[in-house]
Amino acid sequence: MQLRRALTHVPMIYLVAIFNLVAVMILSAHEGVEIIYYAWMGVFAIACVARMIMWMRFPNDRDPDVNPQKILRSLSVISVGIITFLSVWSVFAISTDMFANQMFIPMSLVFGSTCIAHCLACIRKAAVTVLFVGVLPSAVAMILVGDFDDMIMGWSMITIALLMIRFIIDSYNQIISGLIMRHTIWKQAHSDPLTGLANRRAMMSHLHLAEQSFANEGNGFAIALIDLNQFKQVNDNLGHDIGDELLVEVASRLNQSSAAKEIVGRLGGDEFLIFMPDVTEQEQASARATAYLTGFARPANINGHILTPSASVGIAVQACDGHGAEQLLKAADSALYKMKRAGETTRNSVGKFATPPFRKIA
Repeated sequence: MQLRRALTHVPMIYLVAIFNLVAVMILSAHEGVEIIYYAWMGVFAIACVARMIMWMRFPNDRDPDVNPQKILRSLSVISVGIITFLSVWSVFAISTDMFANQMFIPMSLVFGSTCIAHCLACIRKAAVTVLFVGVLPSAVAMILVGDFDDMIMGWSMITIALLMIRFIIDSYNQIISGLIMRHTIWKQAHSDPLTGLANRRAMMSHLHLAEQSFANEGNGFAIALIDLNQFKQVNDNLGHDIGDELLVEVASRLNQSSAAKEIVGRLGGDEFLIFMPDVTEQEQASARATAYLTGFARPANINGHILTPSASVGIAVQACDGHGAEQLLKAADSALYKMKRAGETTRNSVGKFATPPFRKIA
């Protein structure tokens, strides 16, 4: 979330750098400074323009496998590097009396540093470093080698930098708190509060995305609808707290049995849904569903009660059993209850609870 917020400000960082470089180049040319002292700024400005155009043209062309921390670190290095170059040149200009009006260079740098620090407010260390590097060296140079007016301006710049650092820290805390709250709200809306699995809304979203992928690229998928056997008997005889603990245990075991890219969700009650991408045949889907059932059909000690969870399952394959999320869910639900009505079990004999379905540890 920090990365997404930071990336939206990247064009502004380049724009601020370009503006300051061009402004200093115009001033240098106006005051007759030899081009050798500021020619590098032109190259730097052109590179910034090219990079900004590329970034704005391909804003979503990002490698999903790249570590966000690595990108944030690179962005921090680039920003601090730009300000460091300008800061070194500013100190050089102040120390050598290169300009008649020396105020312009440090003030321009303060403006640029403040803007970039604001853009990087969600990266606290980078923002604070930009302010230190961009403001303090020029301010100290003005205090040490300037006249009385320069000295006053130097101290004013330091005061501005300190106030901005305080503002950046407060802004960072607010940003992070807001991002955490937004993430919490999203998680509450898309995950099951009891088991932590994806909830019905999240699973339907995954199915709709898979449906679009199938329509555009032909990527097949299948679903497995799992319903625990005799779960009501557990709730009625042992209580809902034991039933909830059993659901949590089953969810954990289903999650452990999931393969790469497969998603396990809880639709509600004792009903679970498994999304299986790249599964295009009934045999594949049946084998994966059996693996899930086998994975959790082991005795579990739930608060002193030995429970052996088991379930019935209904599978549906895209294009074979229907098109779209709703049709596939109906097909899987029909297959599930057909199995329940027929009293069938899976090949591994995990279709029913043992008799009795639970026992108490002595």
